[in-house]
Amino acid sequence: MRLSKFVFALFALMALALAAACSSPTPTPTATPSPTSTATPIPIETQALVAGWYQDKGVKYYDFGTKSPASNGTVSIAPIFVFITGMDSAGNPQFVEGQHNIVDTVPGVEGYSDLWRVMLVTVPESYQPDSVRSRQELDAAGYSITSTDILVNCPIVPEGTMLEGGEALTQGRSEGDEVYYPDFGMNTESAVPIWAFITGMDAAGNPQFVEGQRNVIDVVPGDIGYSAFWEVNLVIVPEGYQANAIRSAADVRASGYEIIKPGLVVNCPVTVVDQS
Repeated sequence: MRLSKFVFALFALMALALAAACSSPTPTPTATPSPTSTATPIPIETQALVAGWYQDKGVKYYDFGTKSPASNGTVSIAPIFVFITGMDSAGNPQFVEGQHNIVDTVPGVEGYSDLWRVMLVTVPESYQPDSVRSRQELDAAGYSITSTDILVNCPIVPEGTMLEGGEALTQGRSEGDEVYYPDFGMNTESAVPIWAFITGMDAAGNPQFVEGQRNVIDVVPGDIGYSAFWEVNLVIVPEGYQANAIRSAADVRASGYEIIKPGLVVNCPVTVVDQS
């Protein structure tokens, strides 16, 4: 069944509103060219950390938005091609130094997802690094490709993006062009709940988020069942609700407030958990 344009528009508006509620705007500086340079400066974007709650503790996470399609709580997966010359005696892959990983889709293109399945491309010892730079060239080369069970969370971001936590970007290639992504490591394809708080919808159907209220999650890295992909749950609270009166999933469940599931999944890897 095809969704109507209205439904797509509603989902898009809710995604934008959720992002606005989760993050405060961050200035976007630009790189300064040298006095002799005639090149256009590359914009530098800052990916800020967002504060949330986990079992009454503060957490911080990045919000990479809704770029990864999901169905029934399962996130779609795209392939990422990693080049090796084979395995050592212990069964460890021998990576090709100087070869950039290859993907065949980017944000905004059909089939894109922040969640990638590692595909091992076995090349001969004589292979020249980066002589293959696209999926088309890879298919034409005829190298052996082995699918693995390894799924990694590597959201593609604009060149020059700076992450507040200092995580480095890895360069890859798509259709021969350079792409960049932070590597948040292995991740399951399952999405887990995140609770955002609203007082209702406006006349246009946009959720009215509770100012100052942090989103609530119930698992963090190291917990069984953790995933950086979150299925959005909108908790409808009364007008007199005090922001951050609820700080845990247990509090959400005990409140008895109505919960709406708009069908949105966001990629929000948690990087900081308060220990106090």
